[in-house]
Amino acid sequence: MPQLGAFPAHAAPSTASADHGEQSAAQVRRSSELRSGPFRLSAAERKLWKDGTEIVLTPTEWTLVKLLMEREGEGLSRDDILNSVWGRHYVGDLKIVDVNIRRIRQKIEINPSEPRHIETLWGFGYRWKRGEEQ
Repeated sequence: MPQLGAFPAHAAPSTASADHGEQSAAQVRRSSELRSGPFRLSAAERKLWKDGTEIVLTPTEWTLVKLLMEREGEGLSRDDILNSVWGRHYVGDLKIVDVNIRRIRQKIEINPSEPRHIETLWGFGYRWKRGEEQ
């Protein structure tokens, strides 16, 4: 039985672009990556690296890091984060955002008590610092 989302060989989607010819797998990977300071996040692989070392994240942590990196330098409220990561209809404690930020900081920060990458905006939310600010 084929896997969900898998295409039979004869029906595989084309990677060719009508205007630009074929893209290599490496080009596709690079276009689905975010970079900030020592971090590289790959949407294609759903992985995060810091200085070339993989940081193992849960799916929720990965989604949260991706959101923050996509909006680098921009303050995001806890409500914005909650809606984007857990969905508008999430019923539960807002502290779920803080708990996940703390877990991510433990994985990515040298000193999680003095974070350099994910900034707390007191009374509001969080911001991923720009690469040059880290």
